Amino acid sequence: MHAGYYYTNGGSFNWLTQFLNQISRYGTPAFAIISGFLLYNQAINRKFKVAVFWKSRISKVISPFIIWSIIYLFVKWCYGKYSLPSFNSLTEINDFIYYFFSGKSNYHLYFIAIVVQFYLIFPLLQIMKSKKLLIFLTIIGFFINHFIVNYNINLGDGFLNEFINGKVFIFHWIFYFFLGGLLVYYWDKIISLVRQNIKASLLLGLIIIFFGVIEYKFTGWIESNRTLNMFNLPLLFISISGLYIALSSFKKIRSYVVEIGNLSMGIYLVHPLILFFLRNHSFFDLFYERTRYLPVIYIFTLVSSIILVKIITKIPFGSYIVTVAKRKDKVIEPQNSANTQSA
Repeated sequence: MHAGYYYTNGGSFNWLTQFLNQISRYGTPAFAIISGFLLYNQAINRKFKVAVFWKSRISKVISPFIIWSIIYLFVKWCYGKYSLPSFNSLTEINDFIYYFFSGKSNYHLYFIAIVVQFYLIFPLLQIMKSKKLLIFLTIIGFFINHFIVNYNINLGDGFLNEFINGKVFIFHWIFYFFLGGLLVYYWDKIISLVRQNIKASLLLGLIIIFFGVIEYKFTGWIESNRTLNMFNLPLLFISISGLYIALSSFKKIRSYVVEIGNLSMGIYLVHPLILFFLRNHSFFDLFYERTRYLPVIYIFTLVSSIILVKIITKIPFGSYIVTVAKRKDKVIEPQNSANTQSA
């Protein structure tokens, strides 16, 4: 959404749109932590079955990824924003295959491509799911992450070089996946500690955001896979946990938050489609010319995305198009490590 304001206003941000753009840089690593947590939680607390794992991943993630990649390419083609490859050219076919499966069909799909890579290696990684091994993997993942982000690996001019040095490569995020798995063992203790120090945990989040603002004010731009985020995200997770617990006093608000959370995967997949139509019809240009209209665009996009997701879930095989979690609105309570599903 903030990118729309950026391009409409001559390739520049004002203070608000820059803040929204930069604060969203915490999003990708946060999703990686959540993905690692959910996968390892199942592997640690339930018996891992490869067939069940892949059946679930194909229907909930891989199928929506392929379908929405096709949808976005088709819509862009209809609006003259994309040209189909020539199937008489092997080079163009190879380019298209890389373009498609690396999540470049639309700007937000690259993260799904990252998650799929983690799925490919997870059947092996889940064997190493003890606390000690996960501590070891998390530490190793930290150094791998730091190296791959900060140093270019020159493998020539081919797809492999582009893939490894691009943000779509799993090793740019591997620390966060392992950290999510490690959190399964410490989640109860973290929640217990946060519950006793809610104000401090909220303040911690504000401090992280404050210094993030200072950082991009001096550097002009921060990246989601920068090394500093490997320190920021664990602290932000503590703060977010405190925010969720604090919302227990506002049951109606928390109910809405949980509902949006359950629809979040679907919203993530469809919301750029709404924004695409807004950006490509002149009627909506007025709303992108002034920042004051940003809340209007936000609410319209969110509501439209929710409606679209709910419509899709009602059609046959809709679950293969968008993924919607089952509704769970439970207060996060400290539990033993055998049951952390409430997280």
